[in-house]
Amino acid sequence: MKTHLLFITLACATAVNAADKLASISESWQQSLTEEASNNYAAALESVLAFKSAGGETYLAAVRAGWLSYLNKDYTKAVQYYTTAAKQEPRALTPHLGMMSVFQAQAQPENVLREAREILKIDQFHRPTLLIAGEILFNQQEYRKAETYFERAYKLQPEDPIGMSWFGWSQINQGQARLAAPLFERLMEINPDGYMVRDGFAMTHPGPPPGQR
Repeated sequence: MKTHLLFITLACATAVNAADKLASISESWQQSLTEEASNNYAAALESVLAFKSAGGETYLAAVRAGWLSYLNKDYTKAVQYYTTAAKQEPRALTPHLGMMSVFQAQAQPENVLREAREILKIDQFHRPTLLIAGEILFNQQEYRKAETYFERAYKLQPEDPIGMSWFGWSQINQGQARLAAPLFERLMEINPDGYMVRDGFAMTHPGPPPGQR
């Protein structure tokens, strides 16, 4: 009987210790959120590191530390934290999205494209990333490669004028105005005053503009 009571006492003590530990971990995380809301990113980062030191989950700590470092414009640390997070959860999108944002802030298109391709290995239909990758390749005059990404983005959301326009212009720049013509007809129907929509229509429909024929 005494042995049984001792076991129960030890079990209760262990449960209390575990609860106290979790409370401490949670407190650090919540403190980090509060500090971020106040734009105190350095303090928020310290709280996340305290979260990790208290026994908080390492991926969560790393990916949040990356985000806070990015907000604090400490891009070197942001990449380090995001890289750690990506190694811990290889199928997670967030670390690569985070690094892509870091490299965009630093105007490093090659690194942005590299991370975009990593994202698309995990999720080939991640539409915002398809548009980003396509735009980089378009600006590098890699129009055929850009078209591959824009076409996929367009087919995922055919009603979106941005994807529609990029897809059309990637075809025009390959000398495929006839293929792009239906896209610019649709754009003239839904967004005629959009950026370079009328230019694209004129290039794919030689002759007088609509209403003057």
